[in-house]
Amino acid sequence: MLGADLPQNQRDRNQRTCHRAPASRRGRDHRPAHPPQPFCAPRPGRIRIGKRRSVGGRGGHRRIPNGRSGGGKSPAARSALLRSGPVLPSPPVNPFLRTAIAAGLGSVLAVWIGFGVANQDYTFALVATAIGLWALLEWLRGPLPEAWVLAAALFGYLIGNRGFAQLSLSNQLPLLPAEAALLCGATAVAIRTALHRTSAFNRDSLNVTLGLWFLLGLARLWIDVRTHGAVALRDFATVYYALFFFIAQSLARHAASLRLLRFTVLAAALVLPVSYLVYRQFPDFVFANLVFRGGPLIFYKDDLVAAYLFAGFFLFSTVPHWPTLLRYGFATLSYGAAFTIDSSRAAIVGLAVTSVWWAFARRWAPWRLQAVLVPAAALGLLIVALTSEKEFERSRFFALYEHVSSIVDVAGTGSYRSADREYVGDNNRFRAFWWRAVTEETMEFGPVFGLGFGANLTERFVRTYQLDLGEEFNVRSPHSIFFTVLGRMGLVGLVAWLAVVAAMIVRTRRLVLSIAADPTALPVLGWWSVAWLLLVSGSFGVVLEGPMGAVLFWTALGLANGLTPRPGDAPAETPDAAAAAISDSATIDDAPISPAPALPSAPARPEVPASSS
Repeated sequence: MLGADLPQNQRDRNQRTCHRAPASRRGRDHRPAHPPQPFCAPRPGRIRIGKRRSVGGRGGHRRIPNGRSGGGKSPAARSALLRSGPVLPSPPVNPFLRTAIAAGLGSVLAVWIGFGVANQDYTFALVATAIGLWALLEWLRGPLPEAWVLAAALFGYLIGNRGFAQLSLSNQLPLLPAEAALLCGATAVAIRTALHRTSAFNRDSLNVTLGLWFLLGLARLWIDVRTHGAVALRDFATVYYALFFFIAQSLARHAASLRLLRFTVLAAALVLPVSYLVYRQFPDFVFANLVFRGGPLIFYKDDLVAAYLFAGFFLFSTVPHWPTLLRYGFATLSYGAAFTIDSSRAAIVGLAVTSVWWAFARRWAPWRLQAVLVPAAALGLLIVALTSEKEFERSRFFALYEHVSSIVDVAGTGSYRSADREYVGDNNRFRAFWWRAVTEETMEFGPVFGLGFGANLTERFVRTYQLDLGEEFNVRSPHSIFFTVLGRMGLVGLVAWLAVVAAMIVRTRRLVLSIAADPTALPVLGWWSVAWLLLVSGSFGVVLEGPMGAVLFWTALGLANGLTPRPGDAPAETPDAAAAAISDSATIDDAPISPAPALPSAPARPEVPASSS
């Protein structure tokens, strides 16, 4: 028969009837007490099986087993029970009551925010705005909200520099931009990793050594905060800025967030040469007009700007989808602007170290560009110096020559005659003397665990230095991240920091070796270039002790390490790398890419064989 081909459960479902009065008894005098219900749906009331777990609202409560005790029902049986019929939803909230509650809370919130803004207190307004924006960004399903916060901090520090670092939007809550971004980002990453059961910590050498160094600093802070209080917390910023590494490393797994951070740094690198030249040429305009709450929004630290510009030089060399002329044009602009800065010697050393990594990767684009730019610029400056009426020793060419040659004069014993370089020898002696004073004081009073956070690392230096440093000399860092770690954390902390640097070398070498076989990993080398540039610059200046350099350094290092494959991992492609792979594969052999073979098309409707009765 025709019904013989149907499954057993389908035949049973067709044979079910509904609980209705017979047709002969239907009428006005025989109306059912309840609306007609199908046999397969539960009648109003409760079905009690096993322990009570309320599922549904009014008249739809049922007891179902929990799988651990009672009921004797398998998971499949419980699922069938839940699907057996509709469960009446909970009664909705009265719309009028809901609107009244929302309007009342909104009115109180608006009055509170308005009162604070009228008194120039933006704390609650900022918190409310941040919560609203955070919810909106979560709803949009684009880059993660913590990525937007980190991108805003990066752009602010790259363009505003010291001016942005001094911003404080609230009088009651002195939270600086770096600390605010760190608080938001660390909280979001902690919650997100807990919900998704993931970890922001990777099992590689850099994560292990950096985690050990951070824990040593935290243990040292526990001792020092009782003695020095808030001053110890301020000095501990050198260590707690490393949390940006783990935030960025977790964001490297999210494609949209990674694209946002890369776009932000590239956009800031495009704007920086122009904004810096405007700052140098029109300082009065900048300090008079670009002001917030009495402080300048843009206030550059020259050695940091030089490092930023050289970092942009390498980043522009890793953008695969830009035209070659445009990419090299921006790289040339960044490179040329960096050499106009007088205090760029540490950045020049970082440029040399980073260029060596590119040579190991056999990527010669920065080398070719420098081979053209340096001789051309030197020839142009030489022609100007020879044809100018000024003395040759006062020319820009001679000043640049002494600027570069002073890099190898570690003891500062050389003689410099150009107008812009007369102080270079004193600057070199200043650093060498300070480093020696910090080392001697640490070895005398705290060789193992250091002098601690909050200790004054300049006291012996100021007391024994021969030259006059002025009455307002209050710098707390000895102009080198290595000697800062030695003074604060002793030999134990210095060994841990050297282990972090060694892990950076190991991880960078792994990426460099992978680029030879996989050219699509080139964008990751751009992040490693930023990290190495800032690390070398921080070895001779105050870079990683403050937020202006530390936020970018730890972010770039976290992204670079997160995108570098670990031993045993399958190579992962970034969005830019995938685009580069497609373009490269299309032009390697100058042959068109053959399309994939077409799959056989399936019938639009399944063919049912005719059944015999």
